[in-house]
Amino acid sequence: MMNRITHFGELYRYLEQQPPKENFLHDRVDDAYRNISKKDFLLTVRYLALAFHRSGWQGKQIGIAVSPSSYWLMIDYALMLSGAVGVPLFTNISSKNLYYQILDADIETVFIENSAQEEIINRVAGGVEVIYLSDVSGYHTLDQFVENGKKTEKEKPSLFNTLICQLHPYDLATIVYTSGTSGTPKGVELTHRNLICQIHATAQNYYFNREVDVALSLLPLAHIFERMVMHFYLYRELSIYFVDDVKNVGGLLKEVNPTVMTVVPRLLEKVFFKMKRKAMEGNFLKQCIVFLSFHRATNRDLFAKVTLMDRVFDTLVYKKLRRAMGLRMRMMISGGTALSDAMYRFYLNIGIPIYQGYGLTESSPVICANYPGNNKVGTCGKAFPGVEVKVSDEGELLARGPSIMRGYHNDPETTAKAIDADGWLYTGDLACIDEEGYVSITGRKGERFKTSTGEFVSSVFIEQALTGKGWFEYALVIGEEKPYTAALLFIEHEFLGRLAKEMNKTPRKALESEKFKKMTDRFIAKLNKKLNHWEKIREYRVISDVLSIEEGHLTPSMKLGKKKLMKCYRDEINEMYKDHL
Repeated sequence: MMNRITHFGELYRYLEQQPPKENFLHDRVDDAYRNISKKDFLLTVRYLALAFHRSGWQGKQIGIAVSPSSYWLMIDYALMLSGAVGVPLFTNISSKNLYYQILDADIETVFIENSAQEEIINRVAGGVEVIYLSDVSGYHTLDQFVENGKKTEKEKPSLFNTLICQLHPYDLATIVYTSGTSGTPKGVELTHRNLICQIHATAQNYYFNREVDVALSLLPLAHIFERMVMHFYLYRELSIYFVDDVKNVGGLLKEVNPTVMTVVPRLLEKVFFKMKRKAMEGNFLKQCIVFLSFHRATNRDLFAKVTLMDRVFDTLVYKKLRRAMGLRMRMMISGGTALSDAMYRFYLNIGIPIYQGYGLTESSPVICANYPGNNKVGTCGKAFPGVEVKVSDEGELLARGPSIMRGYHNDPETTAKAIDADGWLYTGDLACIDEEGYVSITGRKGERFKTSTGEFVSSVFIEQALTGKGWFEYALVIGEEKPYTAALLFIEHEFLGRLAKEMNKTPRKALESEKFKKMTDRFIAKLNKKLNHWEKIREYRVISDVLSIEEGHLTPSMKLGKKKLMKCYRDEINEMYKDHL
């Protein structure tokens, strides 16, 4: 049956025909989970689709600025079934990007959840209608749409079936804006076919049981990665629990005991350092055991023979770490950016199956991924079912298949540059493909710069190494047309707080101390030994500012807005090259 599904109307029918499921969606409300059955989910989607159709939204772009929840999914599905086009908007998006996206997508209506969002929208794009999730006097609300849908159902019992029958695989389903790390965000047009084919492909590589598997969702649904995963979870009818605040993940892992979770590398790094700090609490002997066990897990070859030492470490350390991730975790899928080899090995060696994937918004998003039975550290896995990959003469990864976008909204010129006449998408990432078909990303084409001495530097992996100790939240490696490579290092404030406490100083004094400078110098010197001479960090500046999404320092998906940062910290950059200006 699943292989015959070509659009979300057919997926809705498929879900209707499956057995009931009471334990379906779960929203966090007042420190407890509220359950929504599959029947209630489908009915709400049905009524909303009818109400959206009655409002004349067919073919119109409708914004969704709502936190991840069952409501987000209901709105998203209902918009697609009604013939409207959902445009996900990050709830923490910068005013500049919000204005651009509303204007570019011609959005006249946005779903929101609080008055603060309304104020921002009115400030950047007055005249846009807002619809609240909950009852707010004087405003249209989601409940009112549900009631309107119920009335429409009574008046026109066959209308919903007509709406579904009118859908086509090549209909535009959504416009998803890229994060804008390299400039202005681009609106990626994705069809029903683009999204549905990813569900088909995921089903071939990953097995889940509707009665057993439980998913914990903590990533933004405005990001295509988590949204696609959610489509698959719904198809497989997993029990889904939404995280209300990423700060609560530790407690919710123990409460929910999920079997699967999608993550980004930055989260895995934070969890790693937090677990290590907590495990190191204790006497000298315990600290030695923890240090050695972590070193073993980050360096041990996965195919090496299990030794007595490994068994001791598992008993004393690794079992406790697994317990912190819940008691049933059998799969963590990482995407977004590259996961370091050391971090990849660590989680696998302590007994937490993790699978790294790779993709772009333009490819709906997965291009390749590791999966059970095919998992290779240092790679992003093999091409996803239905996707072709190859490397161009310039070393750029190209992808082709049914998941590739229809094009960029209002931008045929950029679309033509991104997808050639043969349907190959130019990803902008440098890669290699080994003899087994595993894809490894070696750098970002746009982030590989040439120094004034003519040498090329791929900044991504140096930045990854600079943040790998937990001292720095972010790192920005620079050197375009400069005589040497330098870096801006943005301090991790939790680490700074601990350092200040140890030194009995204020955070500012601790940062300016000779001790911290020597620590950082040693760290940089150790890293430089692993780099080519033209890649070595010759100068650095430590920045204590908290980076902001609103100011454009970070994208909503927490990637660096490098152009903005280069402009903001022009003086610090010039100082590092003062003898060469």
